[in-house]
Amino acid sequence: MESLFATGYKGSISRAKALESLNKLPVMSASAGRLLGRLSRRDYDLAEVAALIETDSVLSAQVVQSANSAAFNRAYQVESVRHAIVMVGVGTVRRFALVRTVANLFSRRPRAHLFSMIRFNLHSVAVAAMMELLANEVPLDDAEGAFLAGLFHDVGSLLIAVALPEQYESVQAAASVNQEHLVDCEREILGTDHAELSALALERWGLAENLQTAAAFHHAPQALPETAKSGVPLSLAIHRADALIDALGMSIEPPRVTDQPAPSIGFAGHTLNQDRLLERFAEEWKAVDAMLR
Repeated sequence: MESLFATGYKGSISRAKALESLNKLPVMSASAGRLLGRLSRRDYDLAEVAALIETDSVLSAQVVQSANSAAFNRAYQVESVRHAIVMVGVGTVRRFALVRTVANLFSRRPRAHLFSMIRFNLHSVAVAAMMELLANEVPLDDAEGAFLAGLFHDVGSLLIAVALPEQYESVQAAASVNQEHLVDCEREILGTDHAELSALALERWGLAENLQTAAAFHHAPQALPETAKSGVPLSLAIHRADALIDALGMSIEPPRVTDQPAPSIGFAGHTLNQDRLLERFAEEWKAVDAMLR
């Protein structure tokens, strides 16, 4: 994986320090890794999802608590993971469990004041959900990895907010004042960007190399090395899904006011009905949004 980042960003005095932030990366337990691996598959059922979540007492409590939130206006209490799945839906609970598993790794770490964990969770699972929908519409290079690729693509932003809070806020201020792209400001201030840190974090967690590559190139899919695969690269799919989710107002940073239309998420050589895609996303998103807020 190191070869993907061999060039770096010249002239920075902060790059080494930024890369040292990886030493503060939380350890992913074997049980968390198994849960992510199993729940990310698209062939799941209610019993399997419930059984996997129930192996983690903290996650189980979060699922039940969220299913009982005021957003659902329950007439009676949800008392178990299986009950939550029946009431909210297996797909919704599965997505909630996946994003909470990642968030729980950082739950006790202080973060930059400007960083919103709620927005991060919403954005991550929204991109992941969009990726999963895309996997049903166009041939991705790795359809089974689509959800996790979307879920983890911005974990580097969370790492910066946790390990380098002052620099995180400097990046946000520079992007706001100069109206520059966030990635450009990260490179100027940190000598790296959140995409590279996301990929390196996934490498340290022992996650698949295709997920690392997807994270590394999701802001620059045109720079992805040529491969023999014929499907749509995960990095390109994330690039398009990420932009669309941001345009829908679910960005990690507070959304900027714009009158620009939602960007196209089409792929050359593949037919995709974007209106239908957005309708399906809206249908699936309501319950997930309610659980995460």
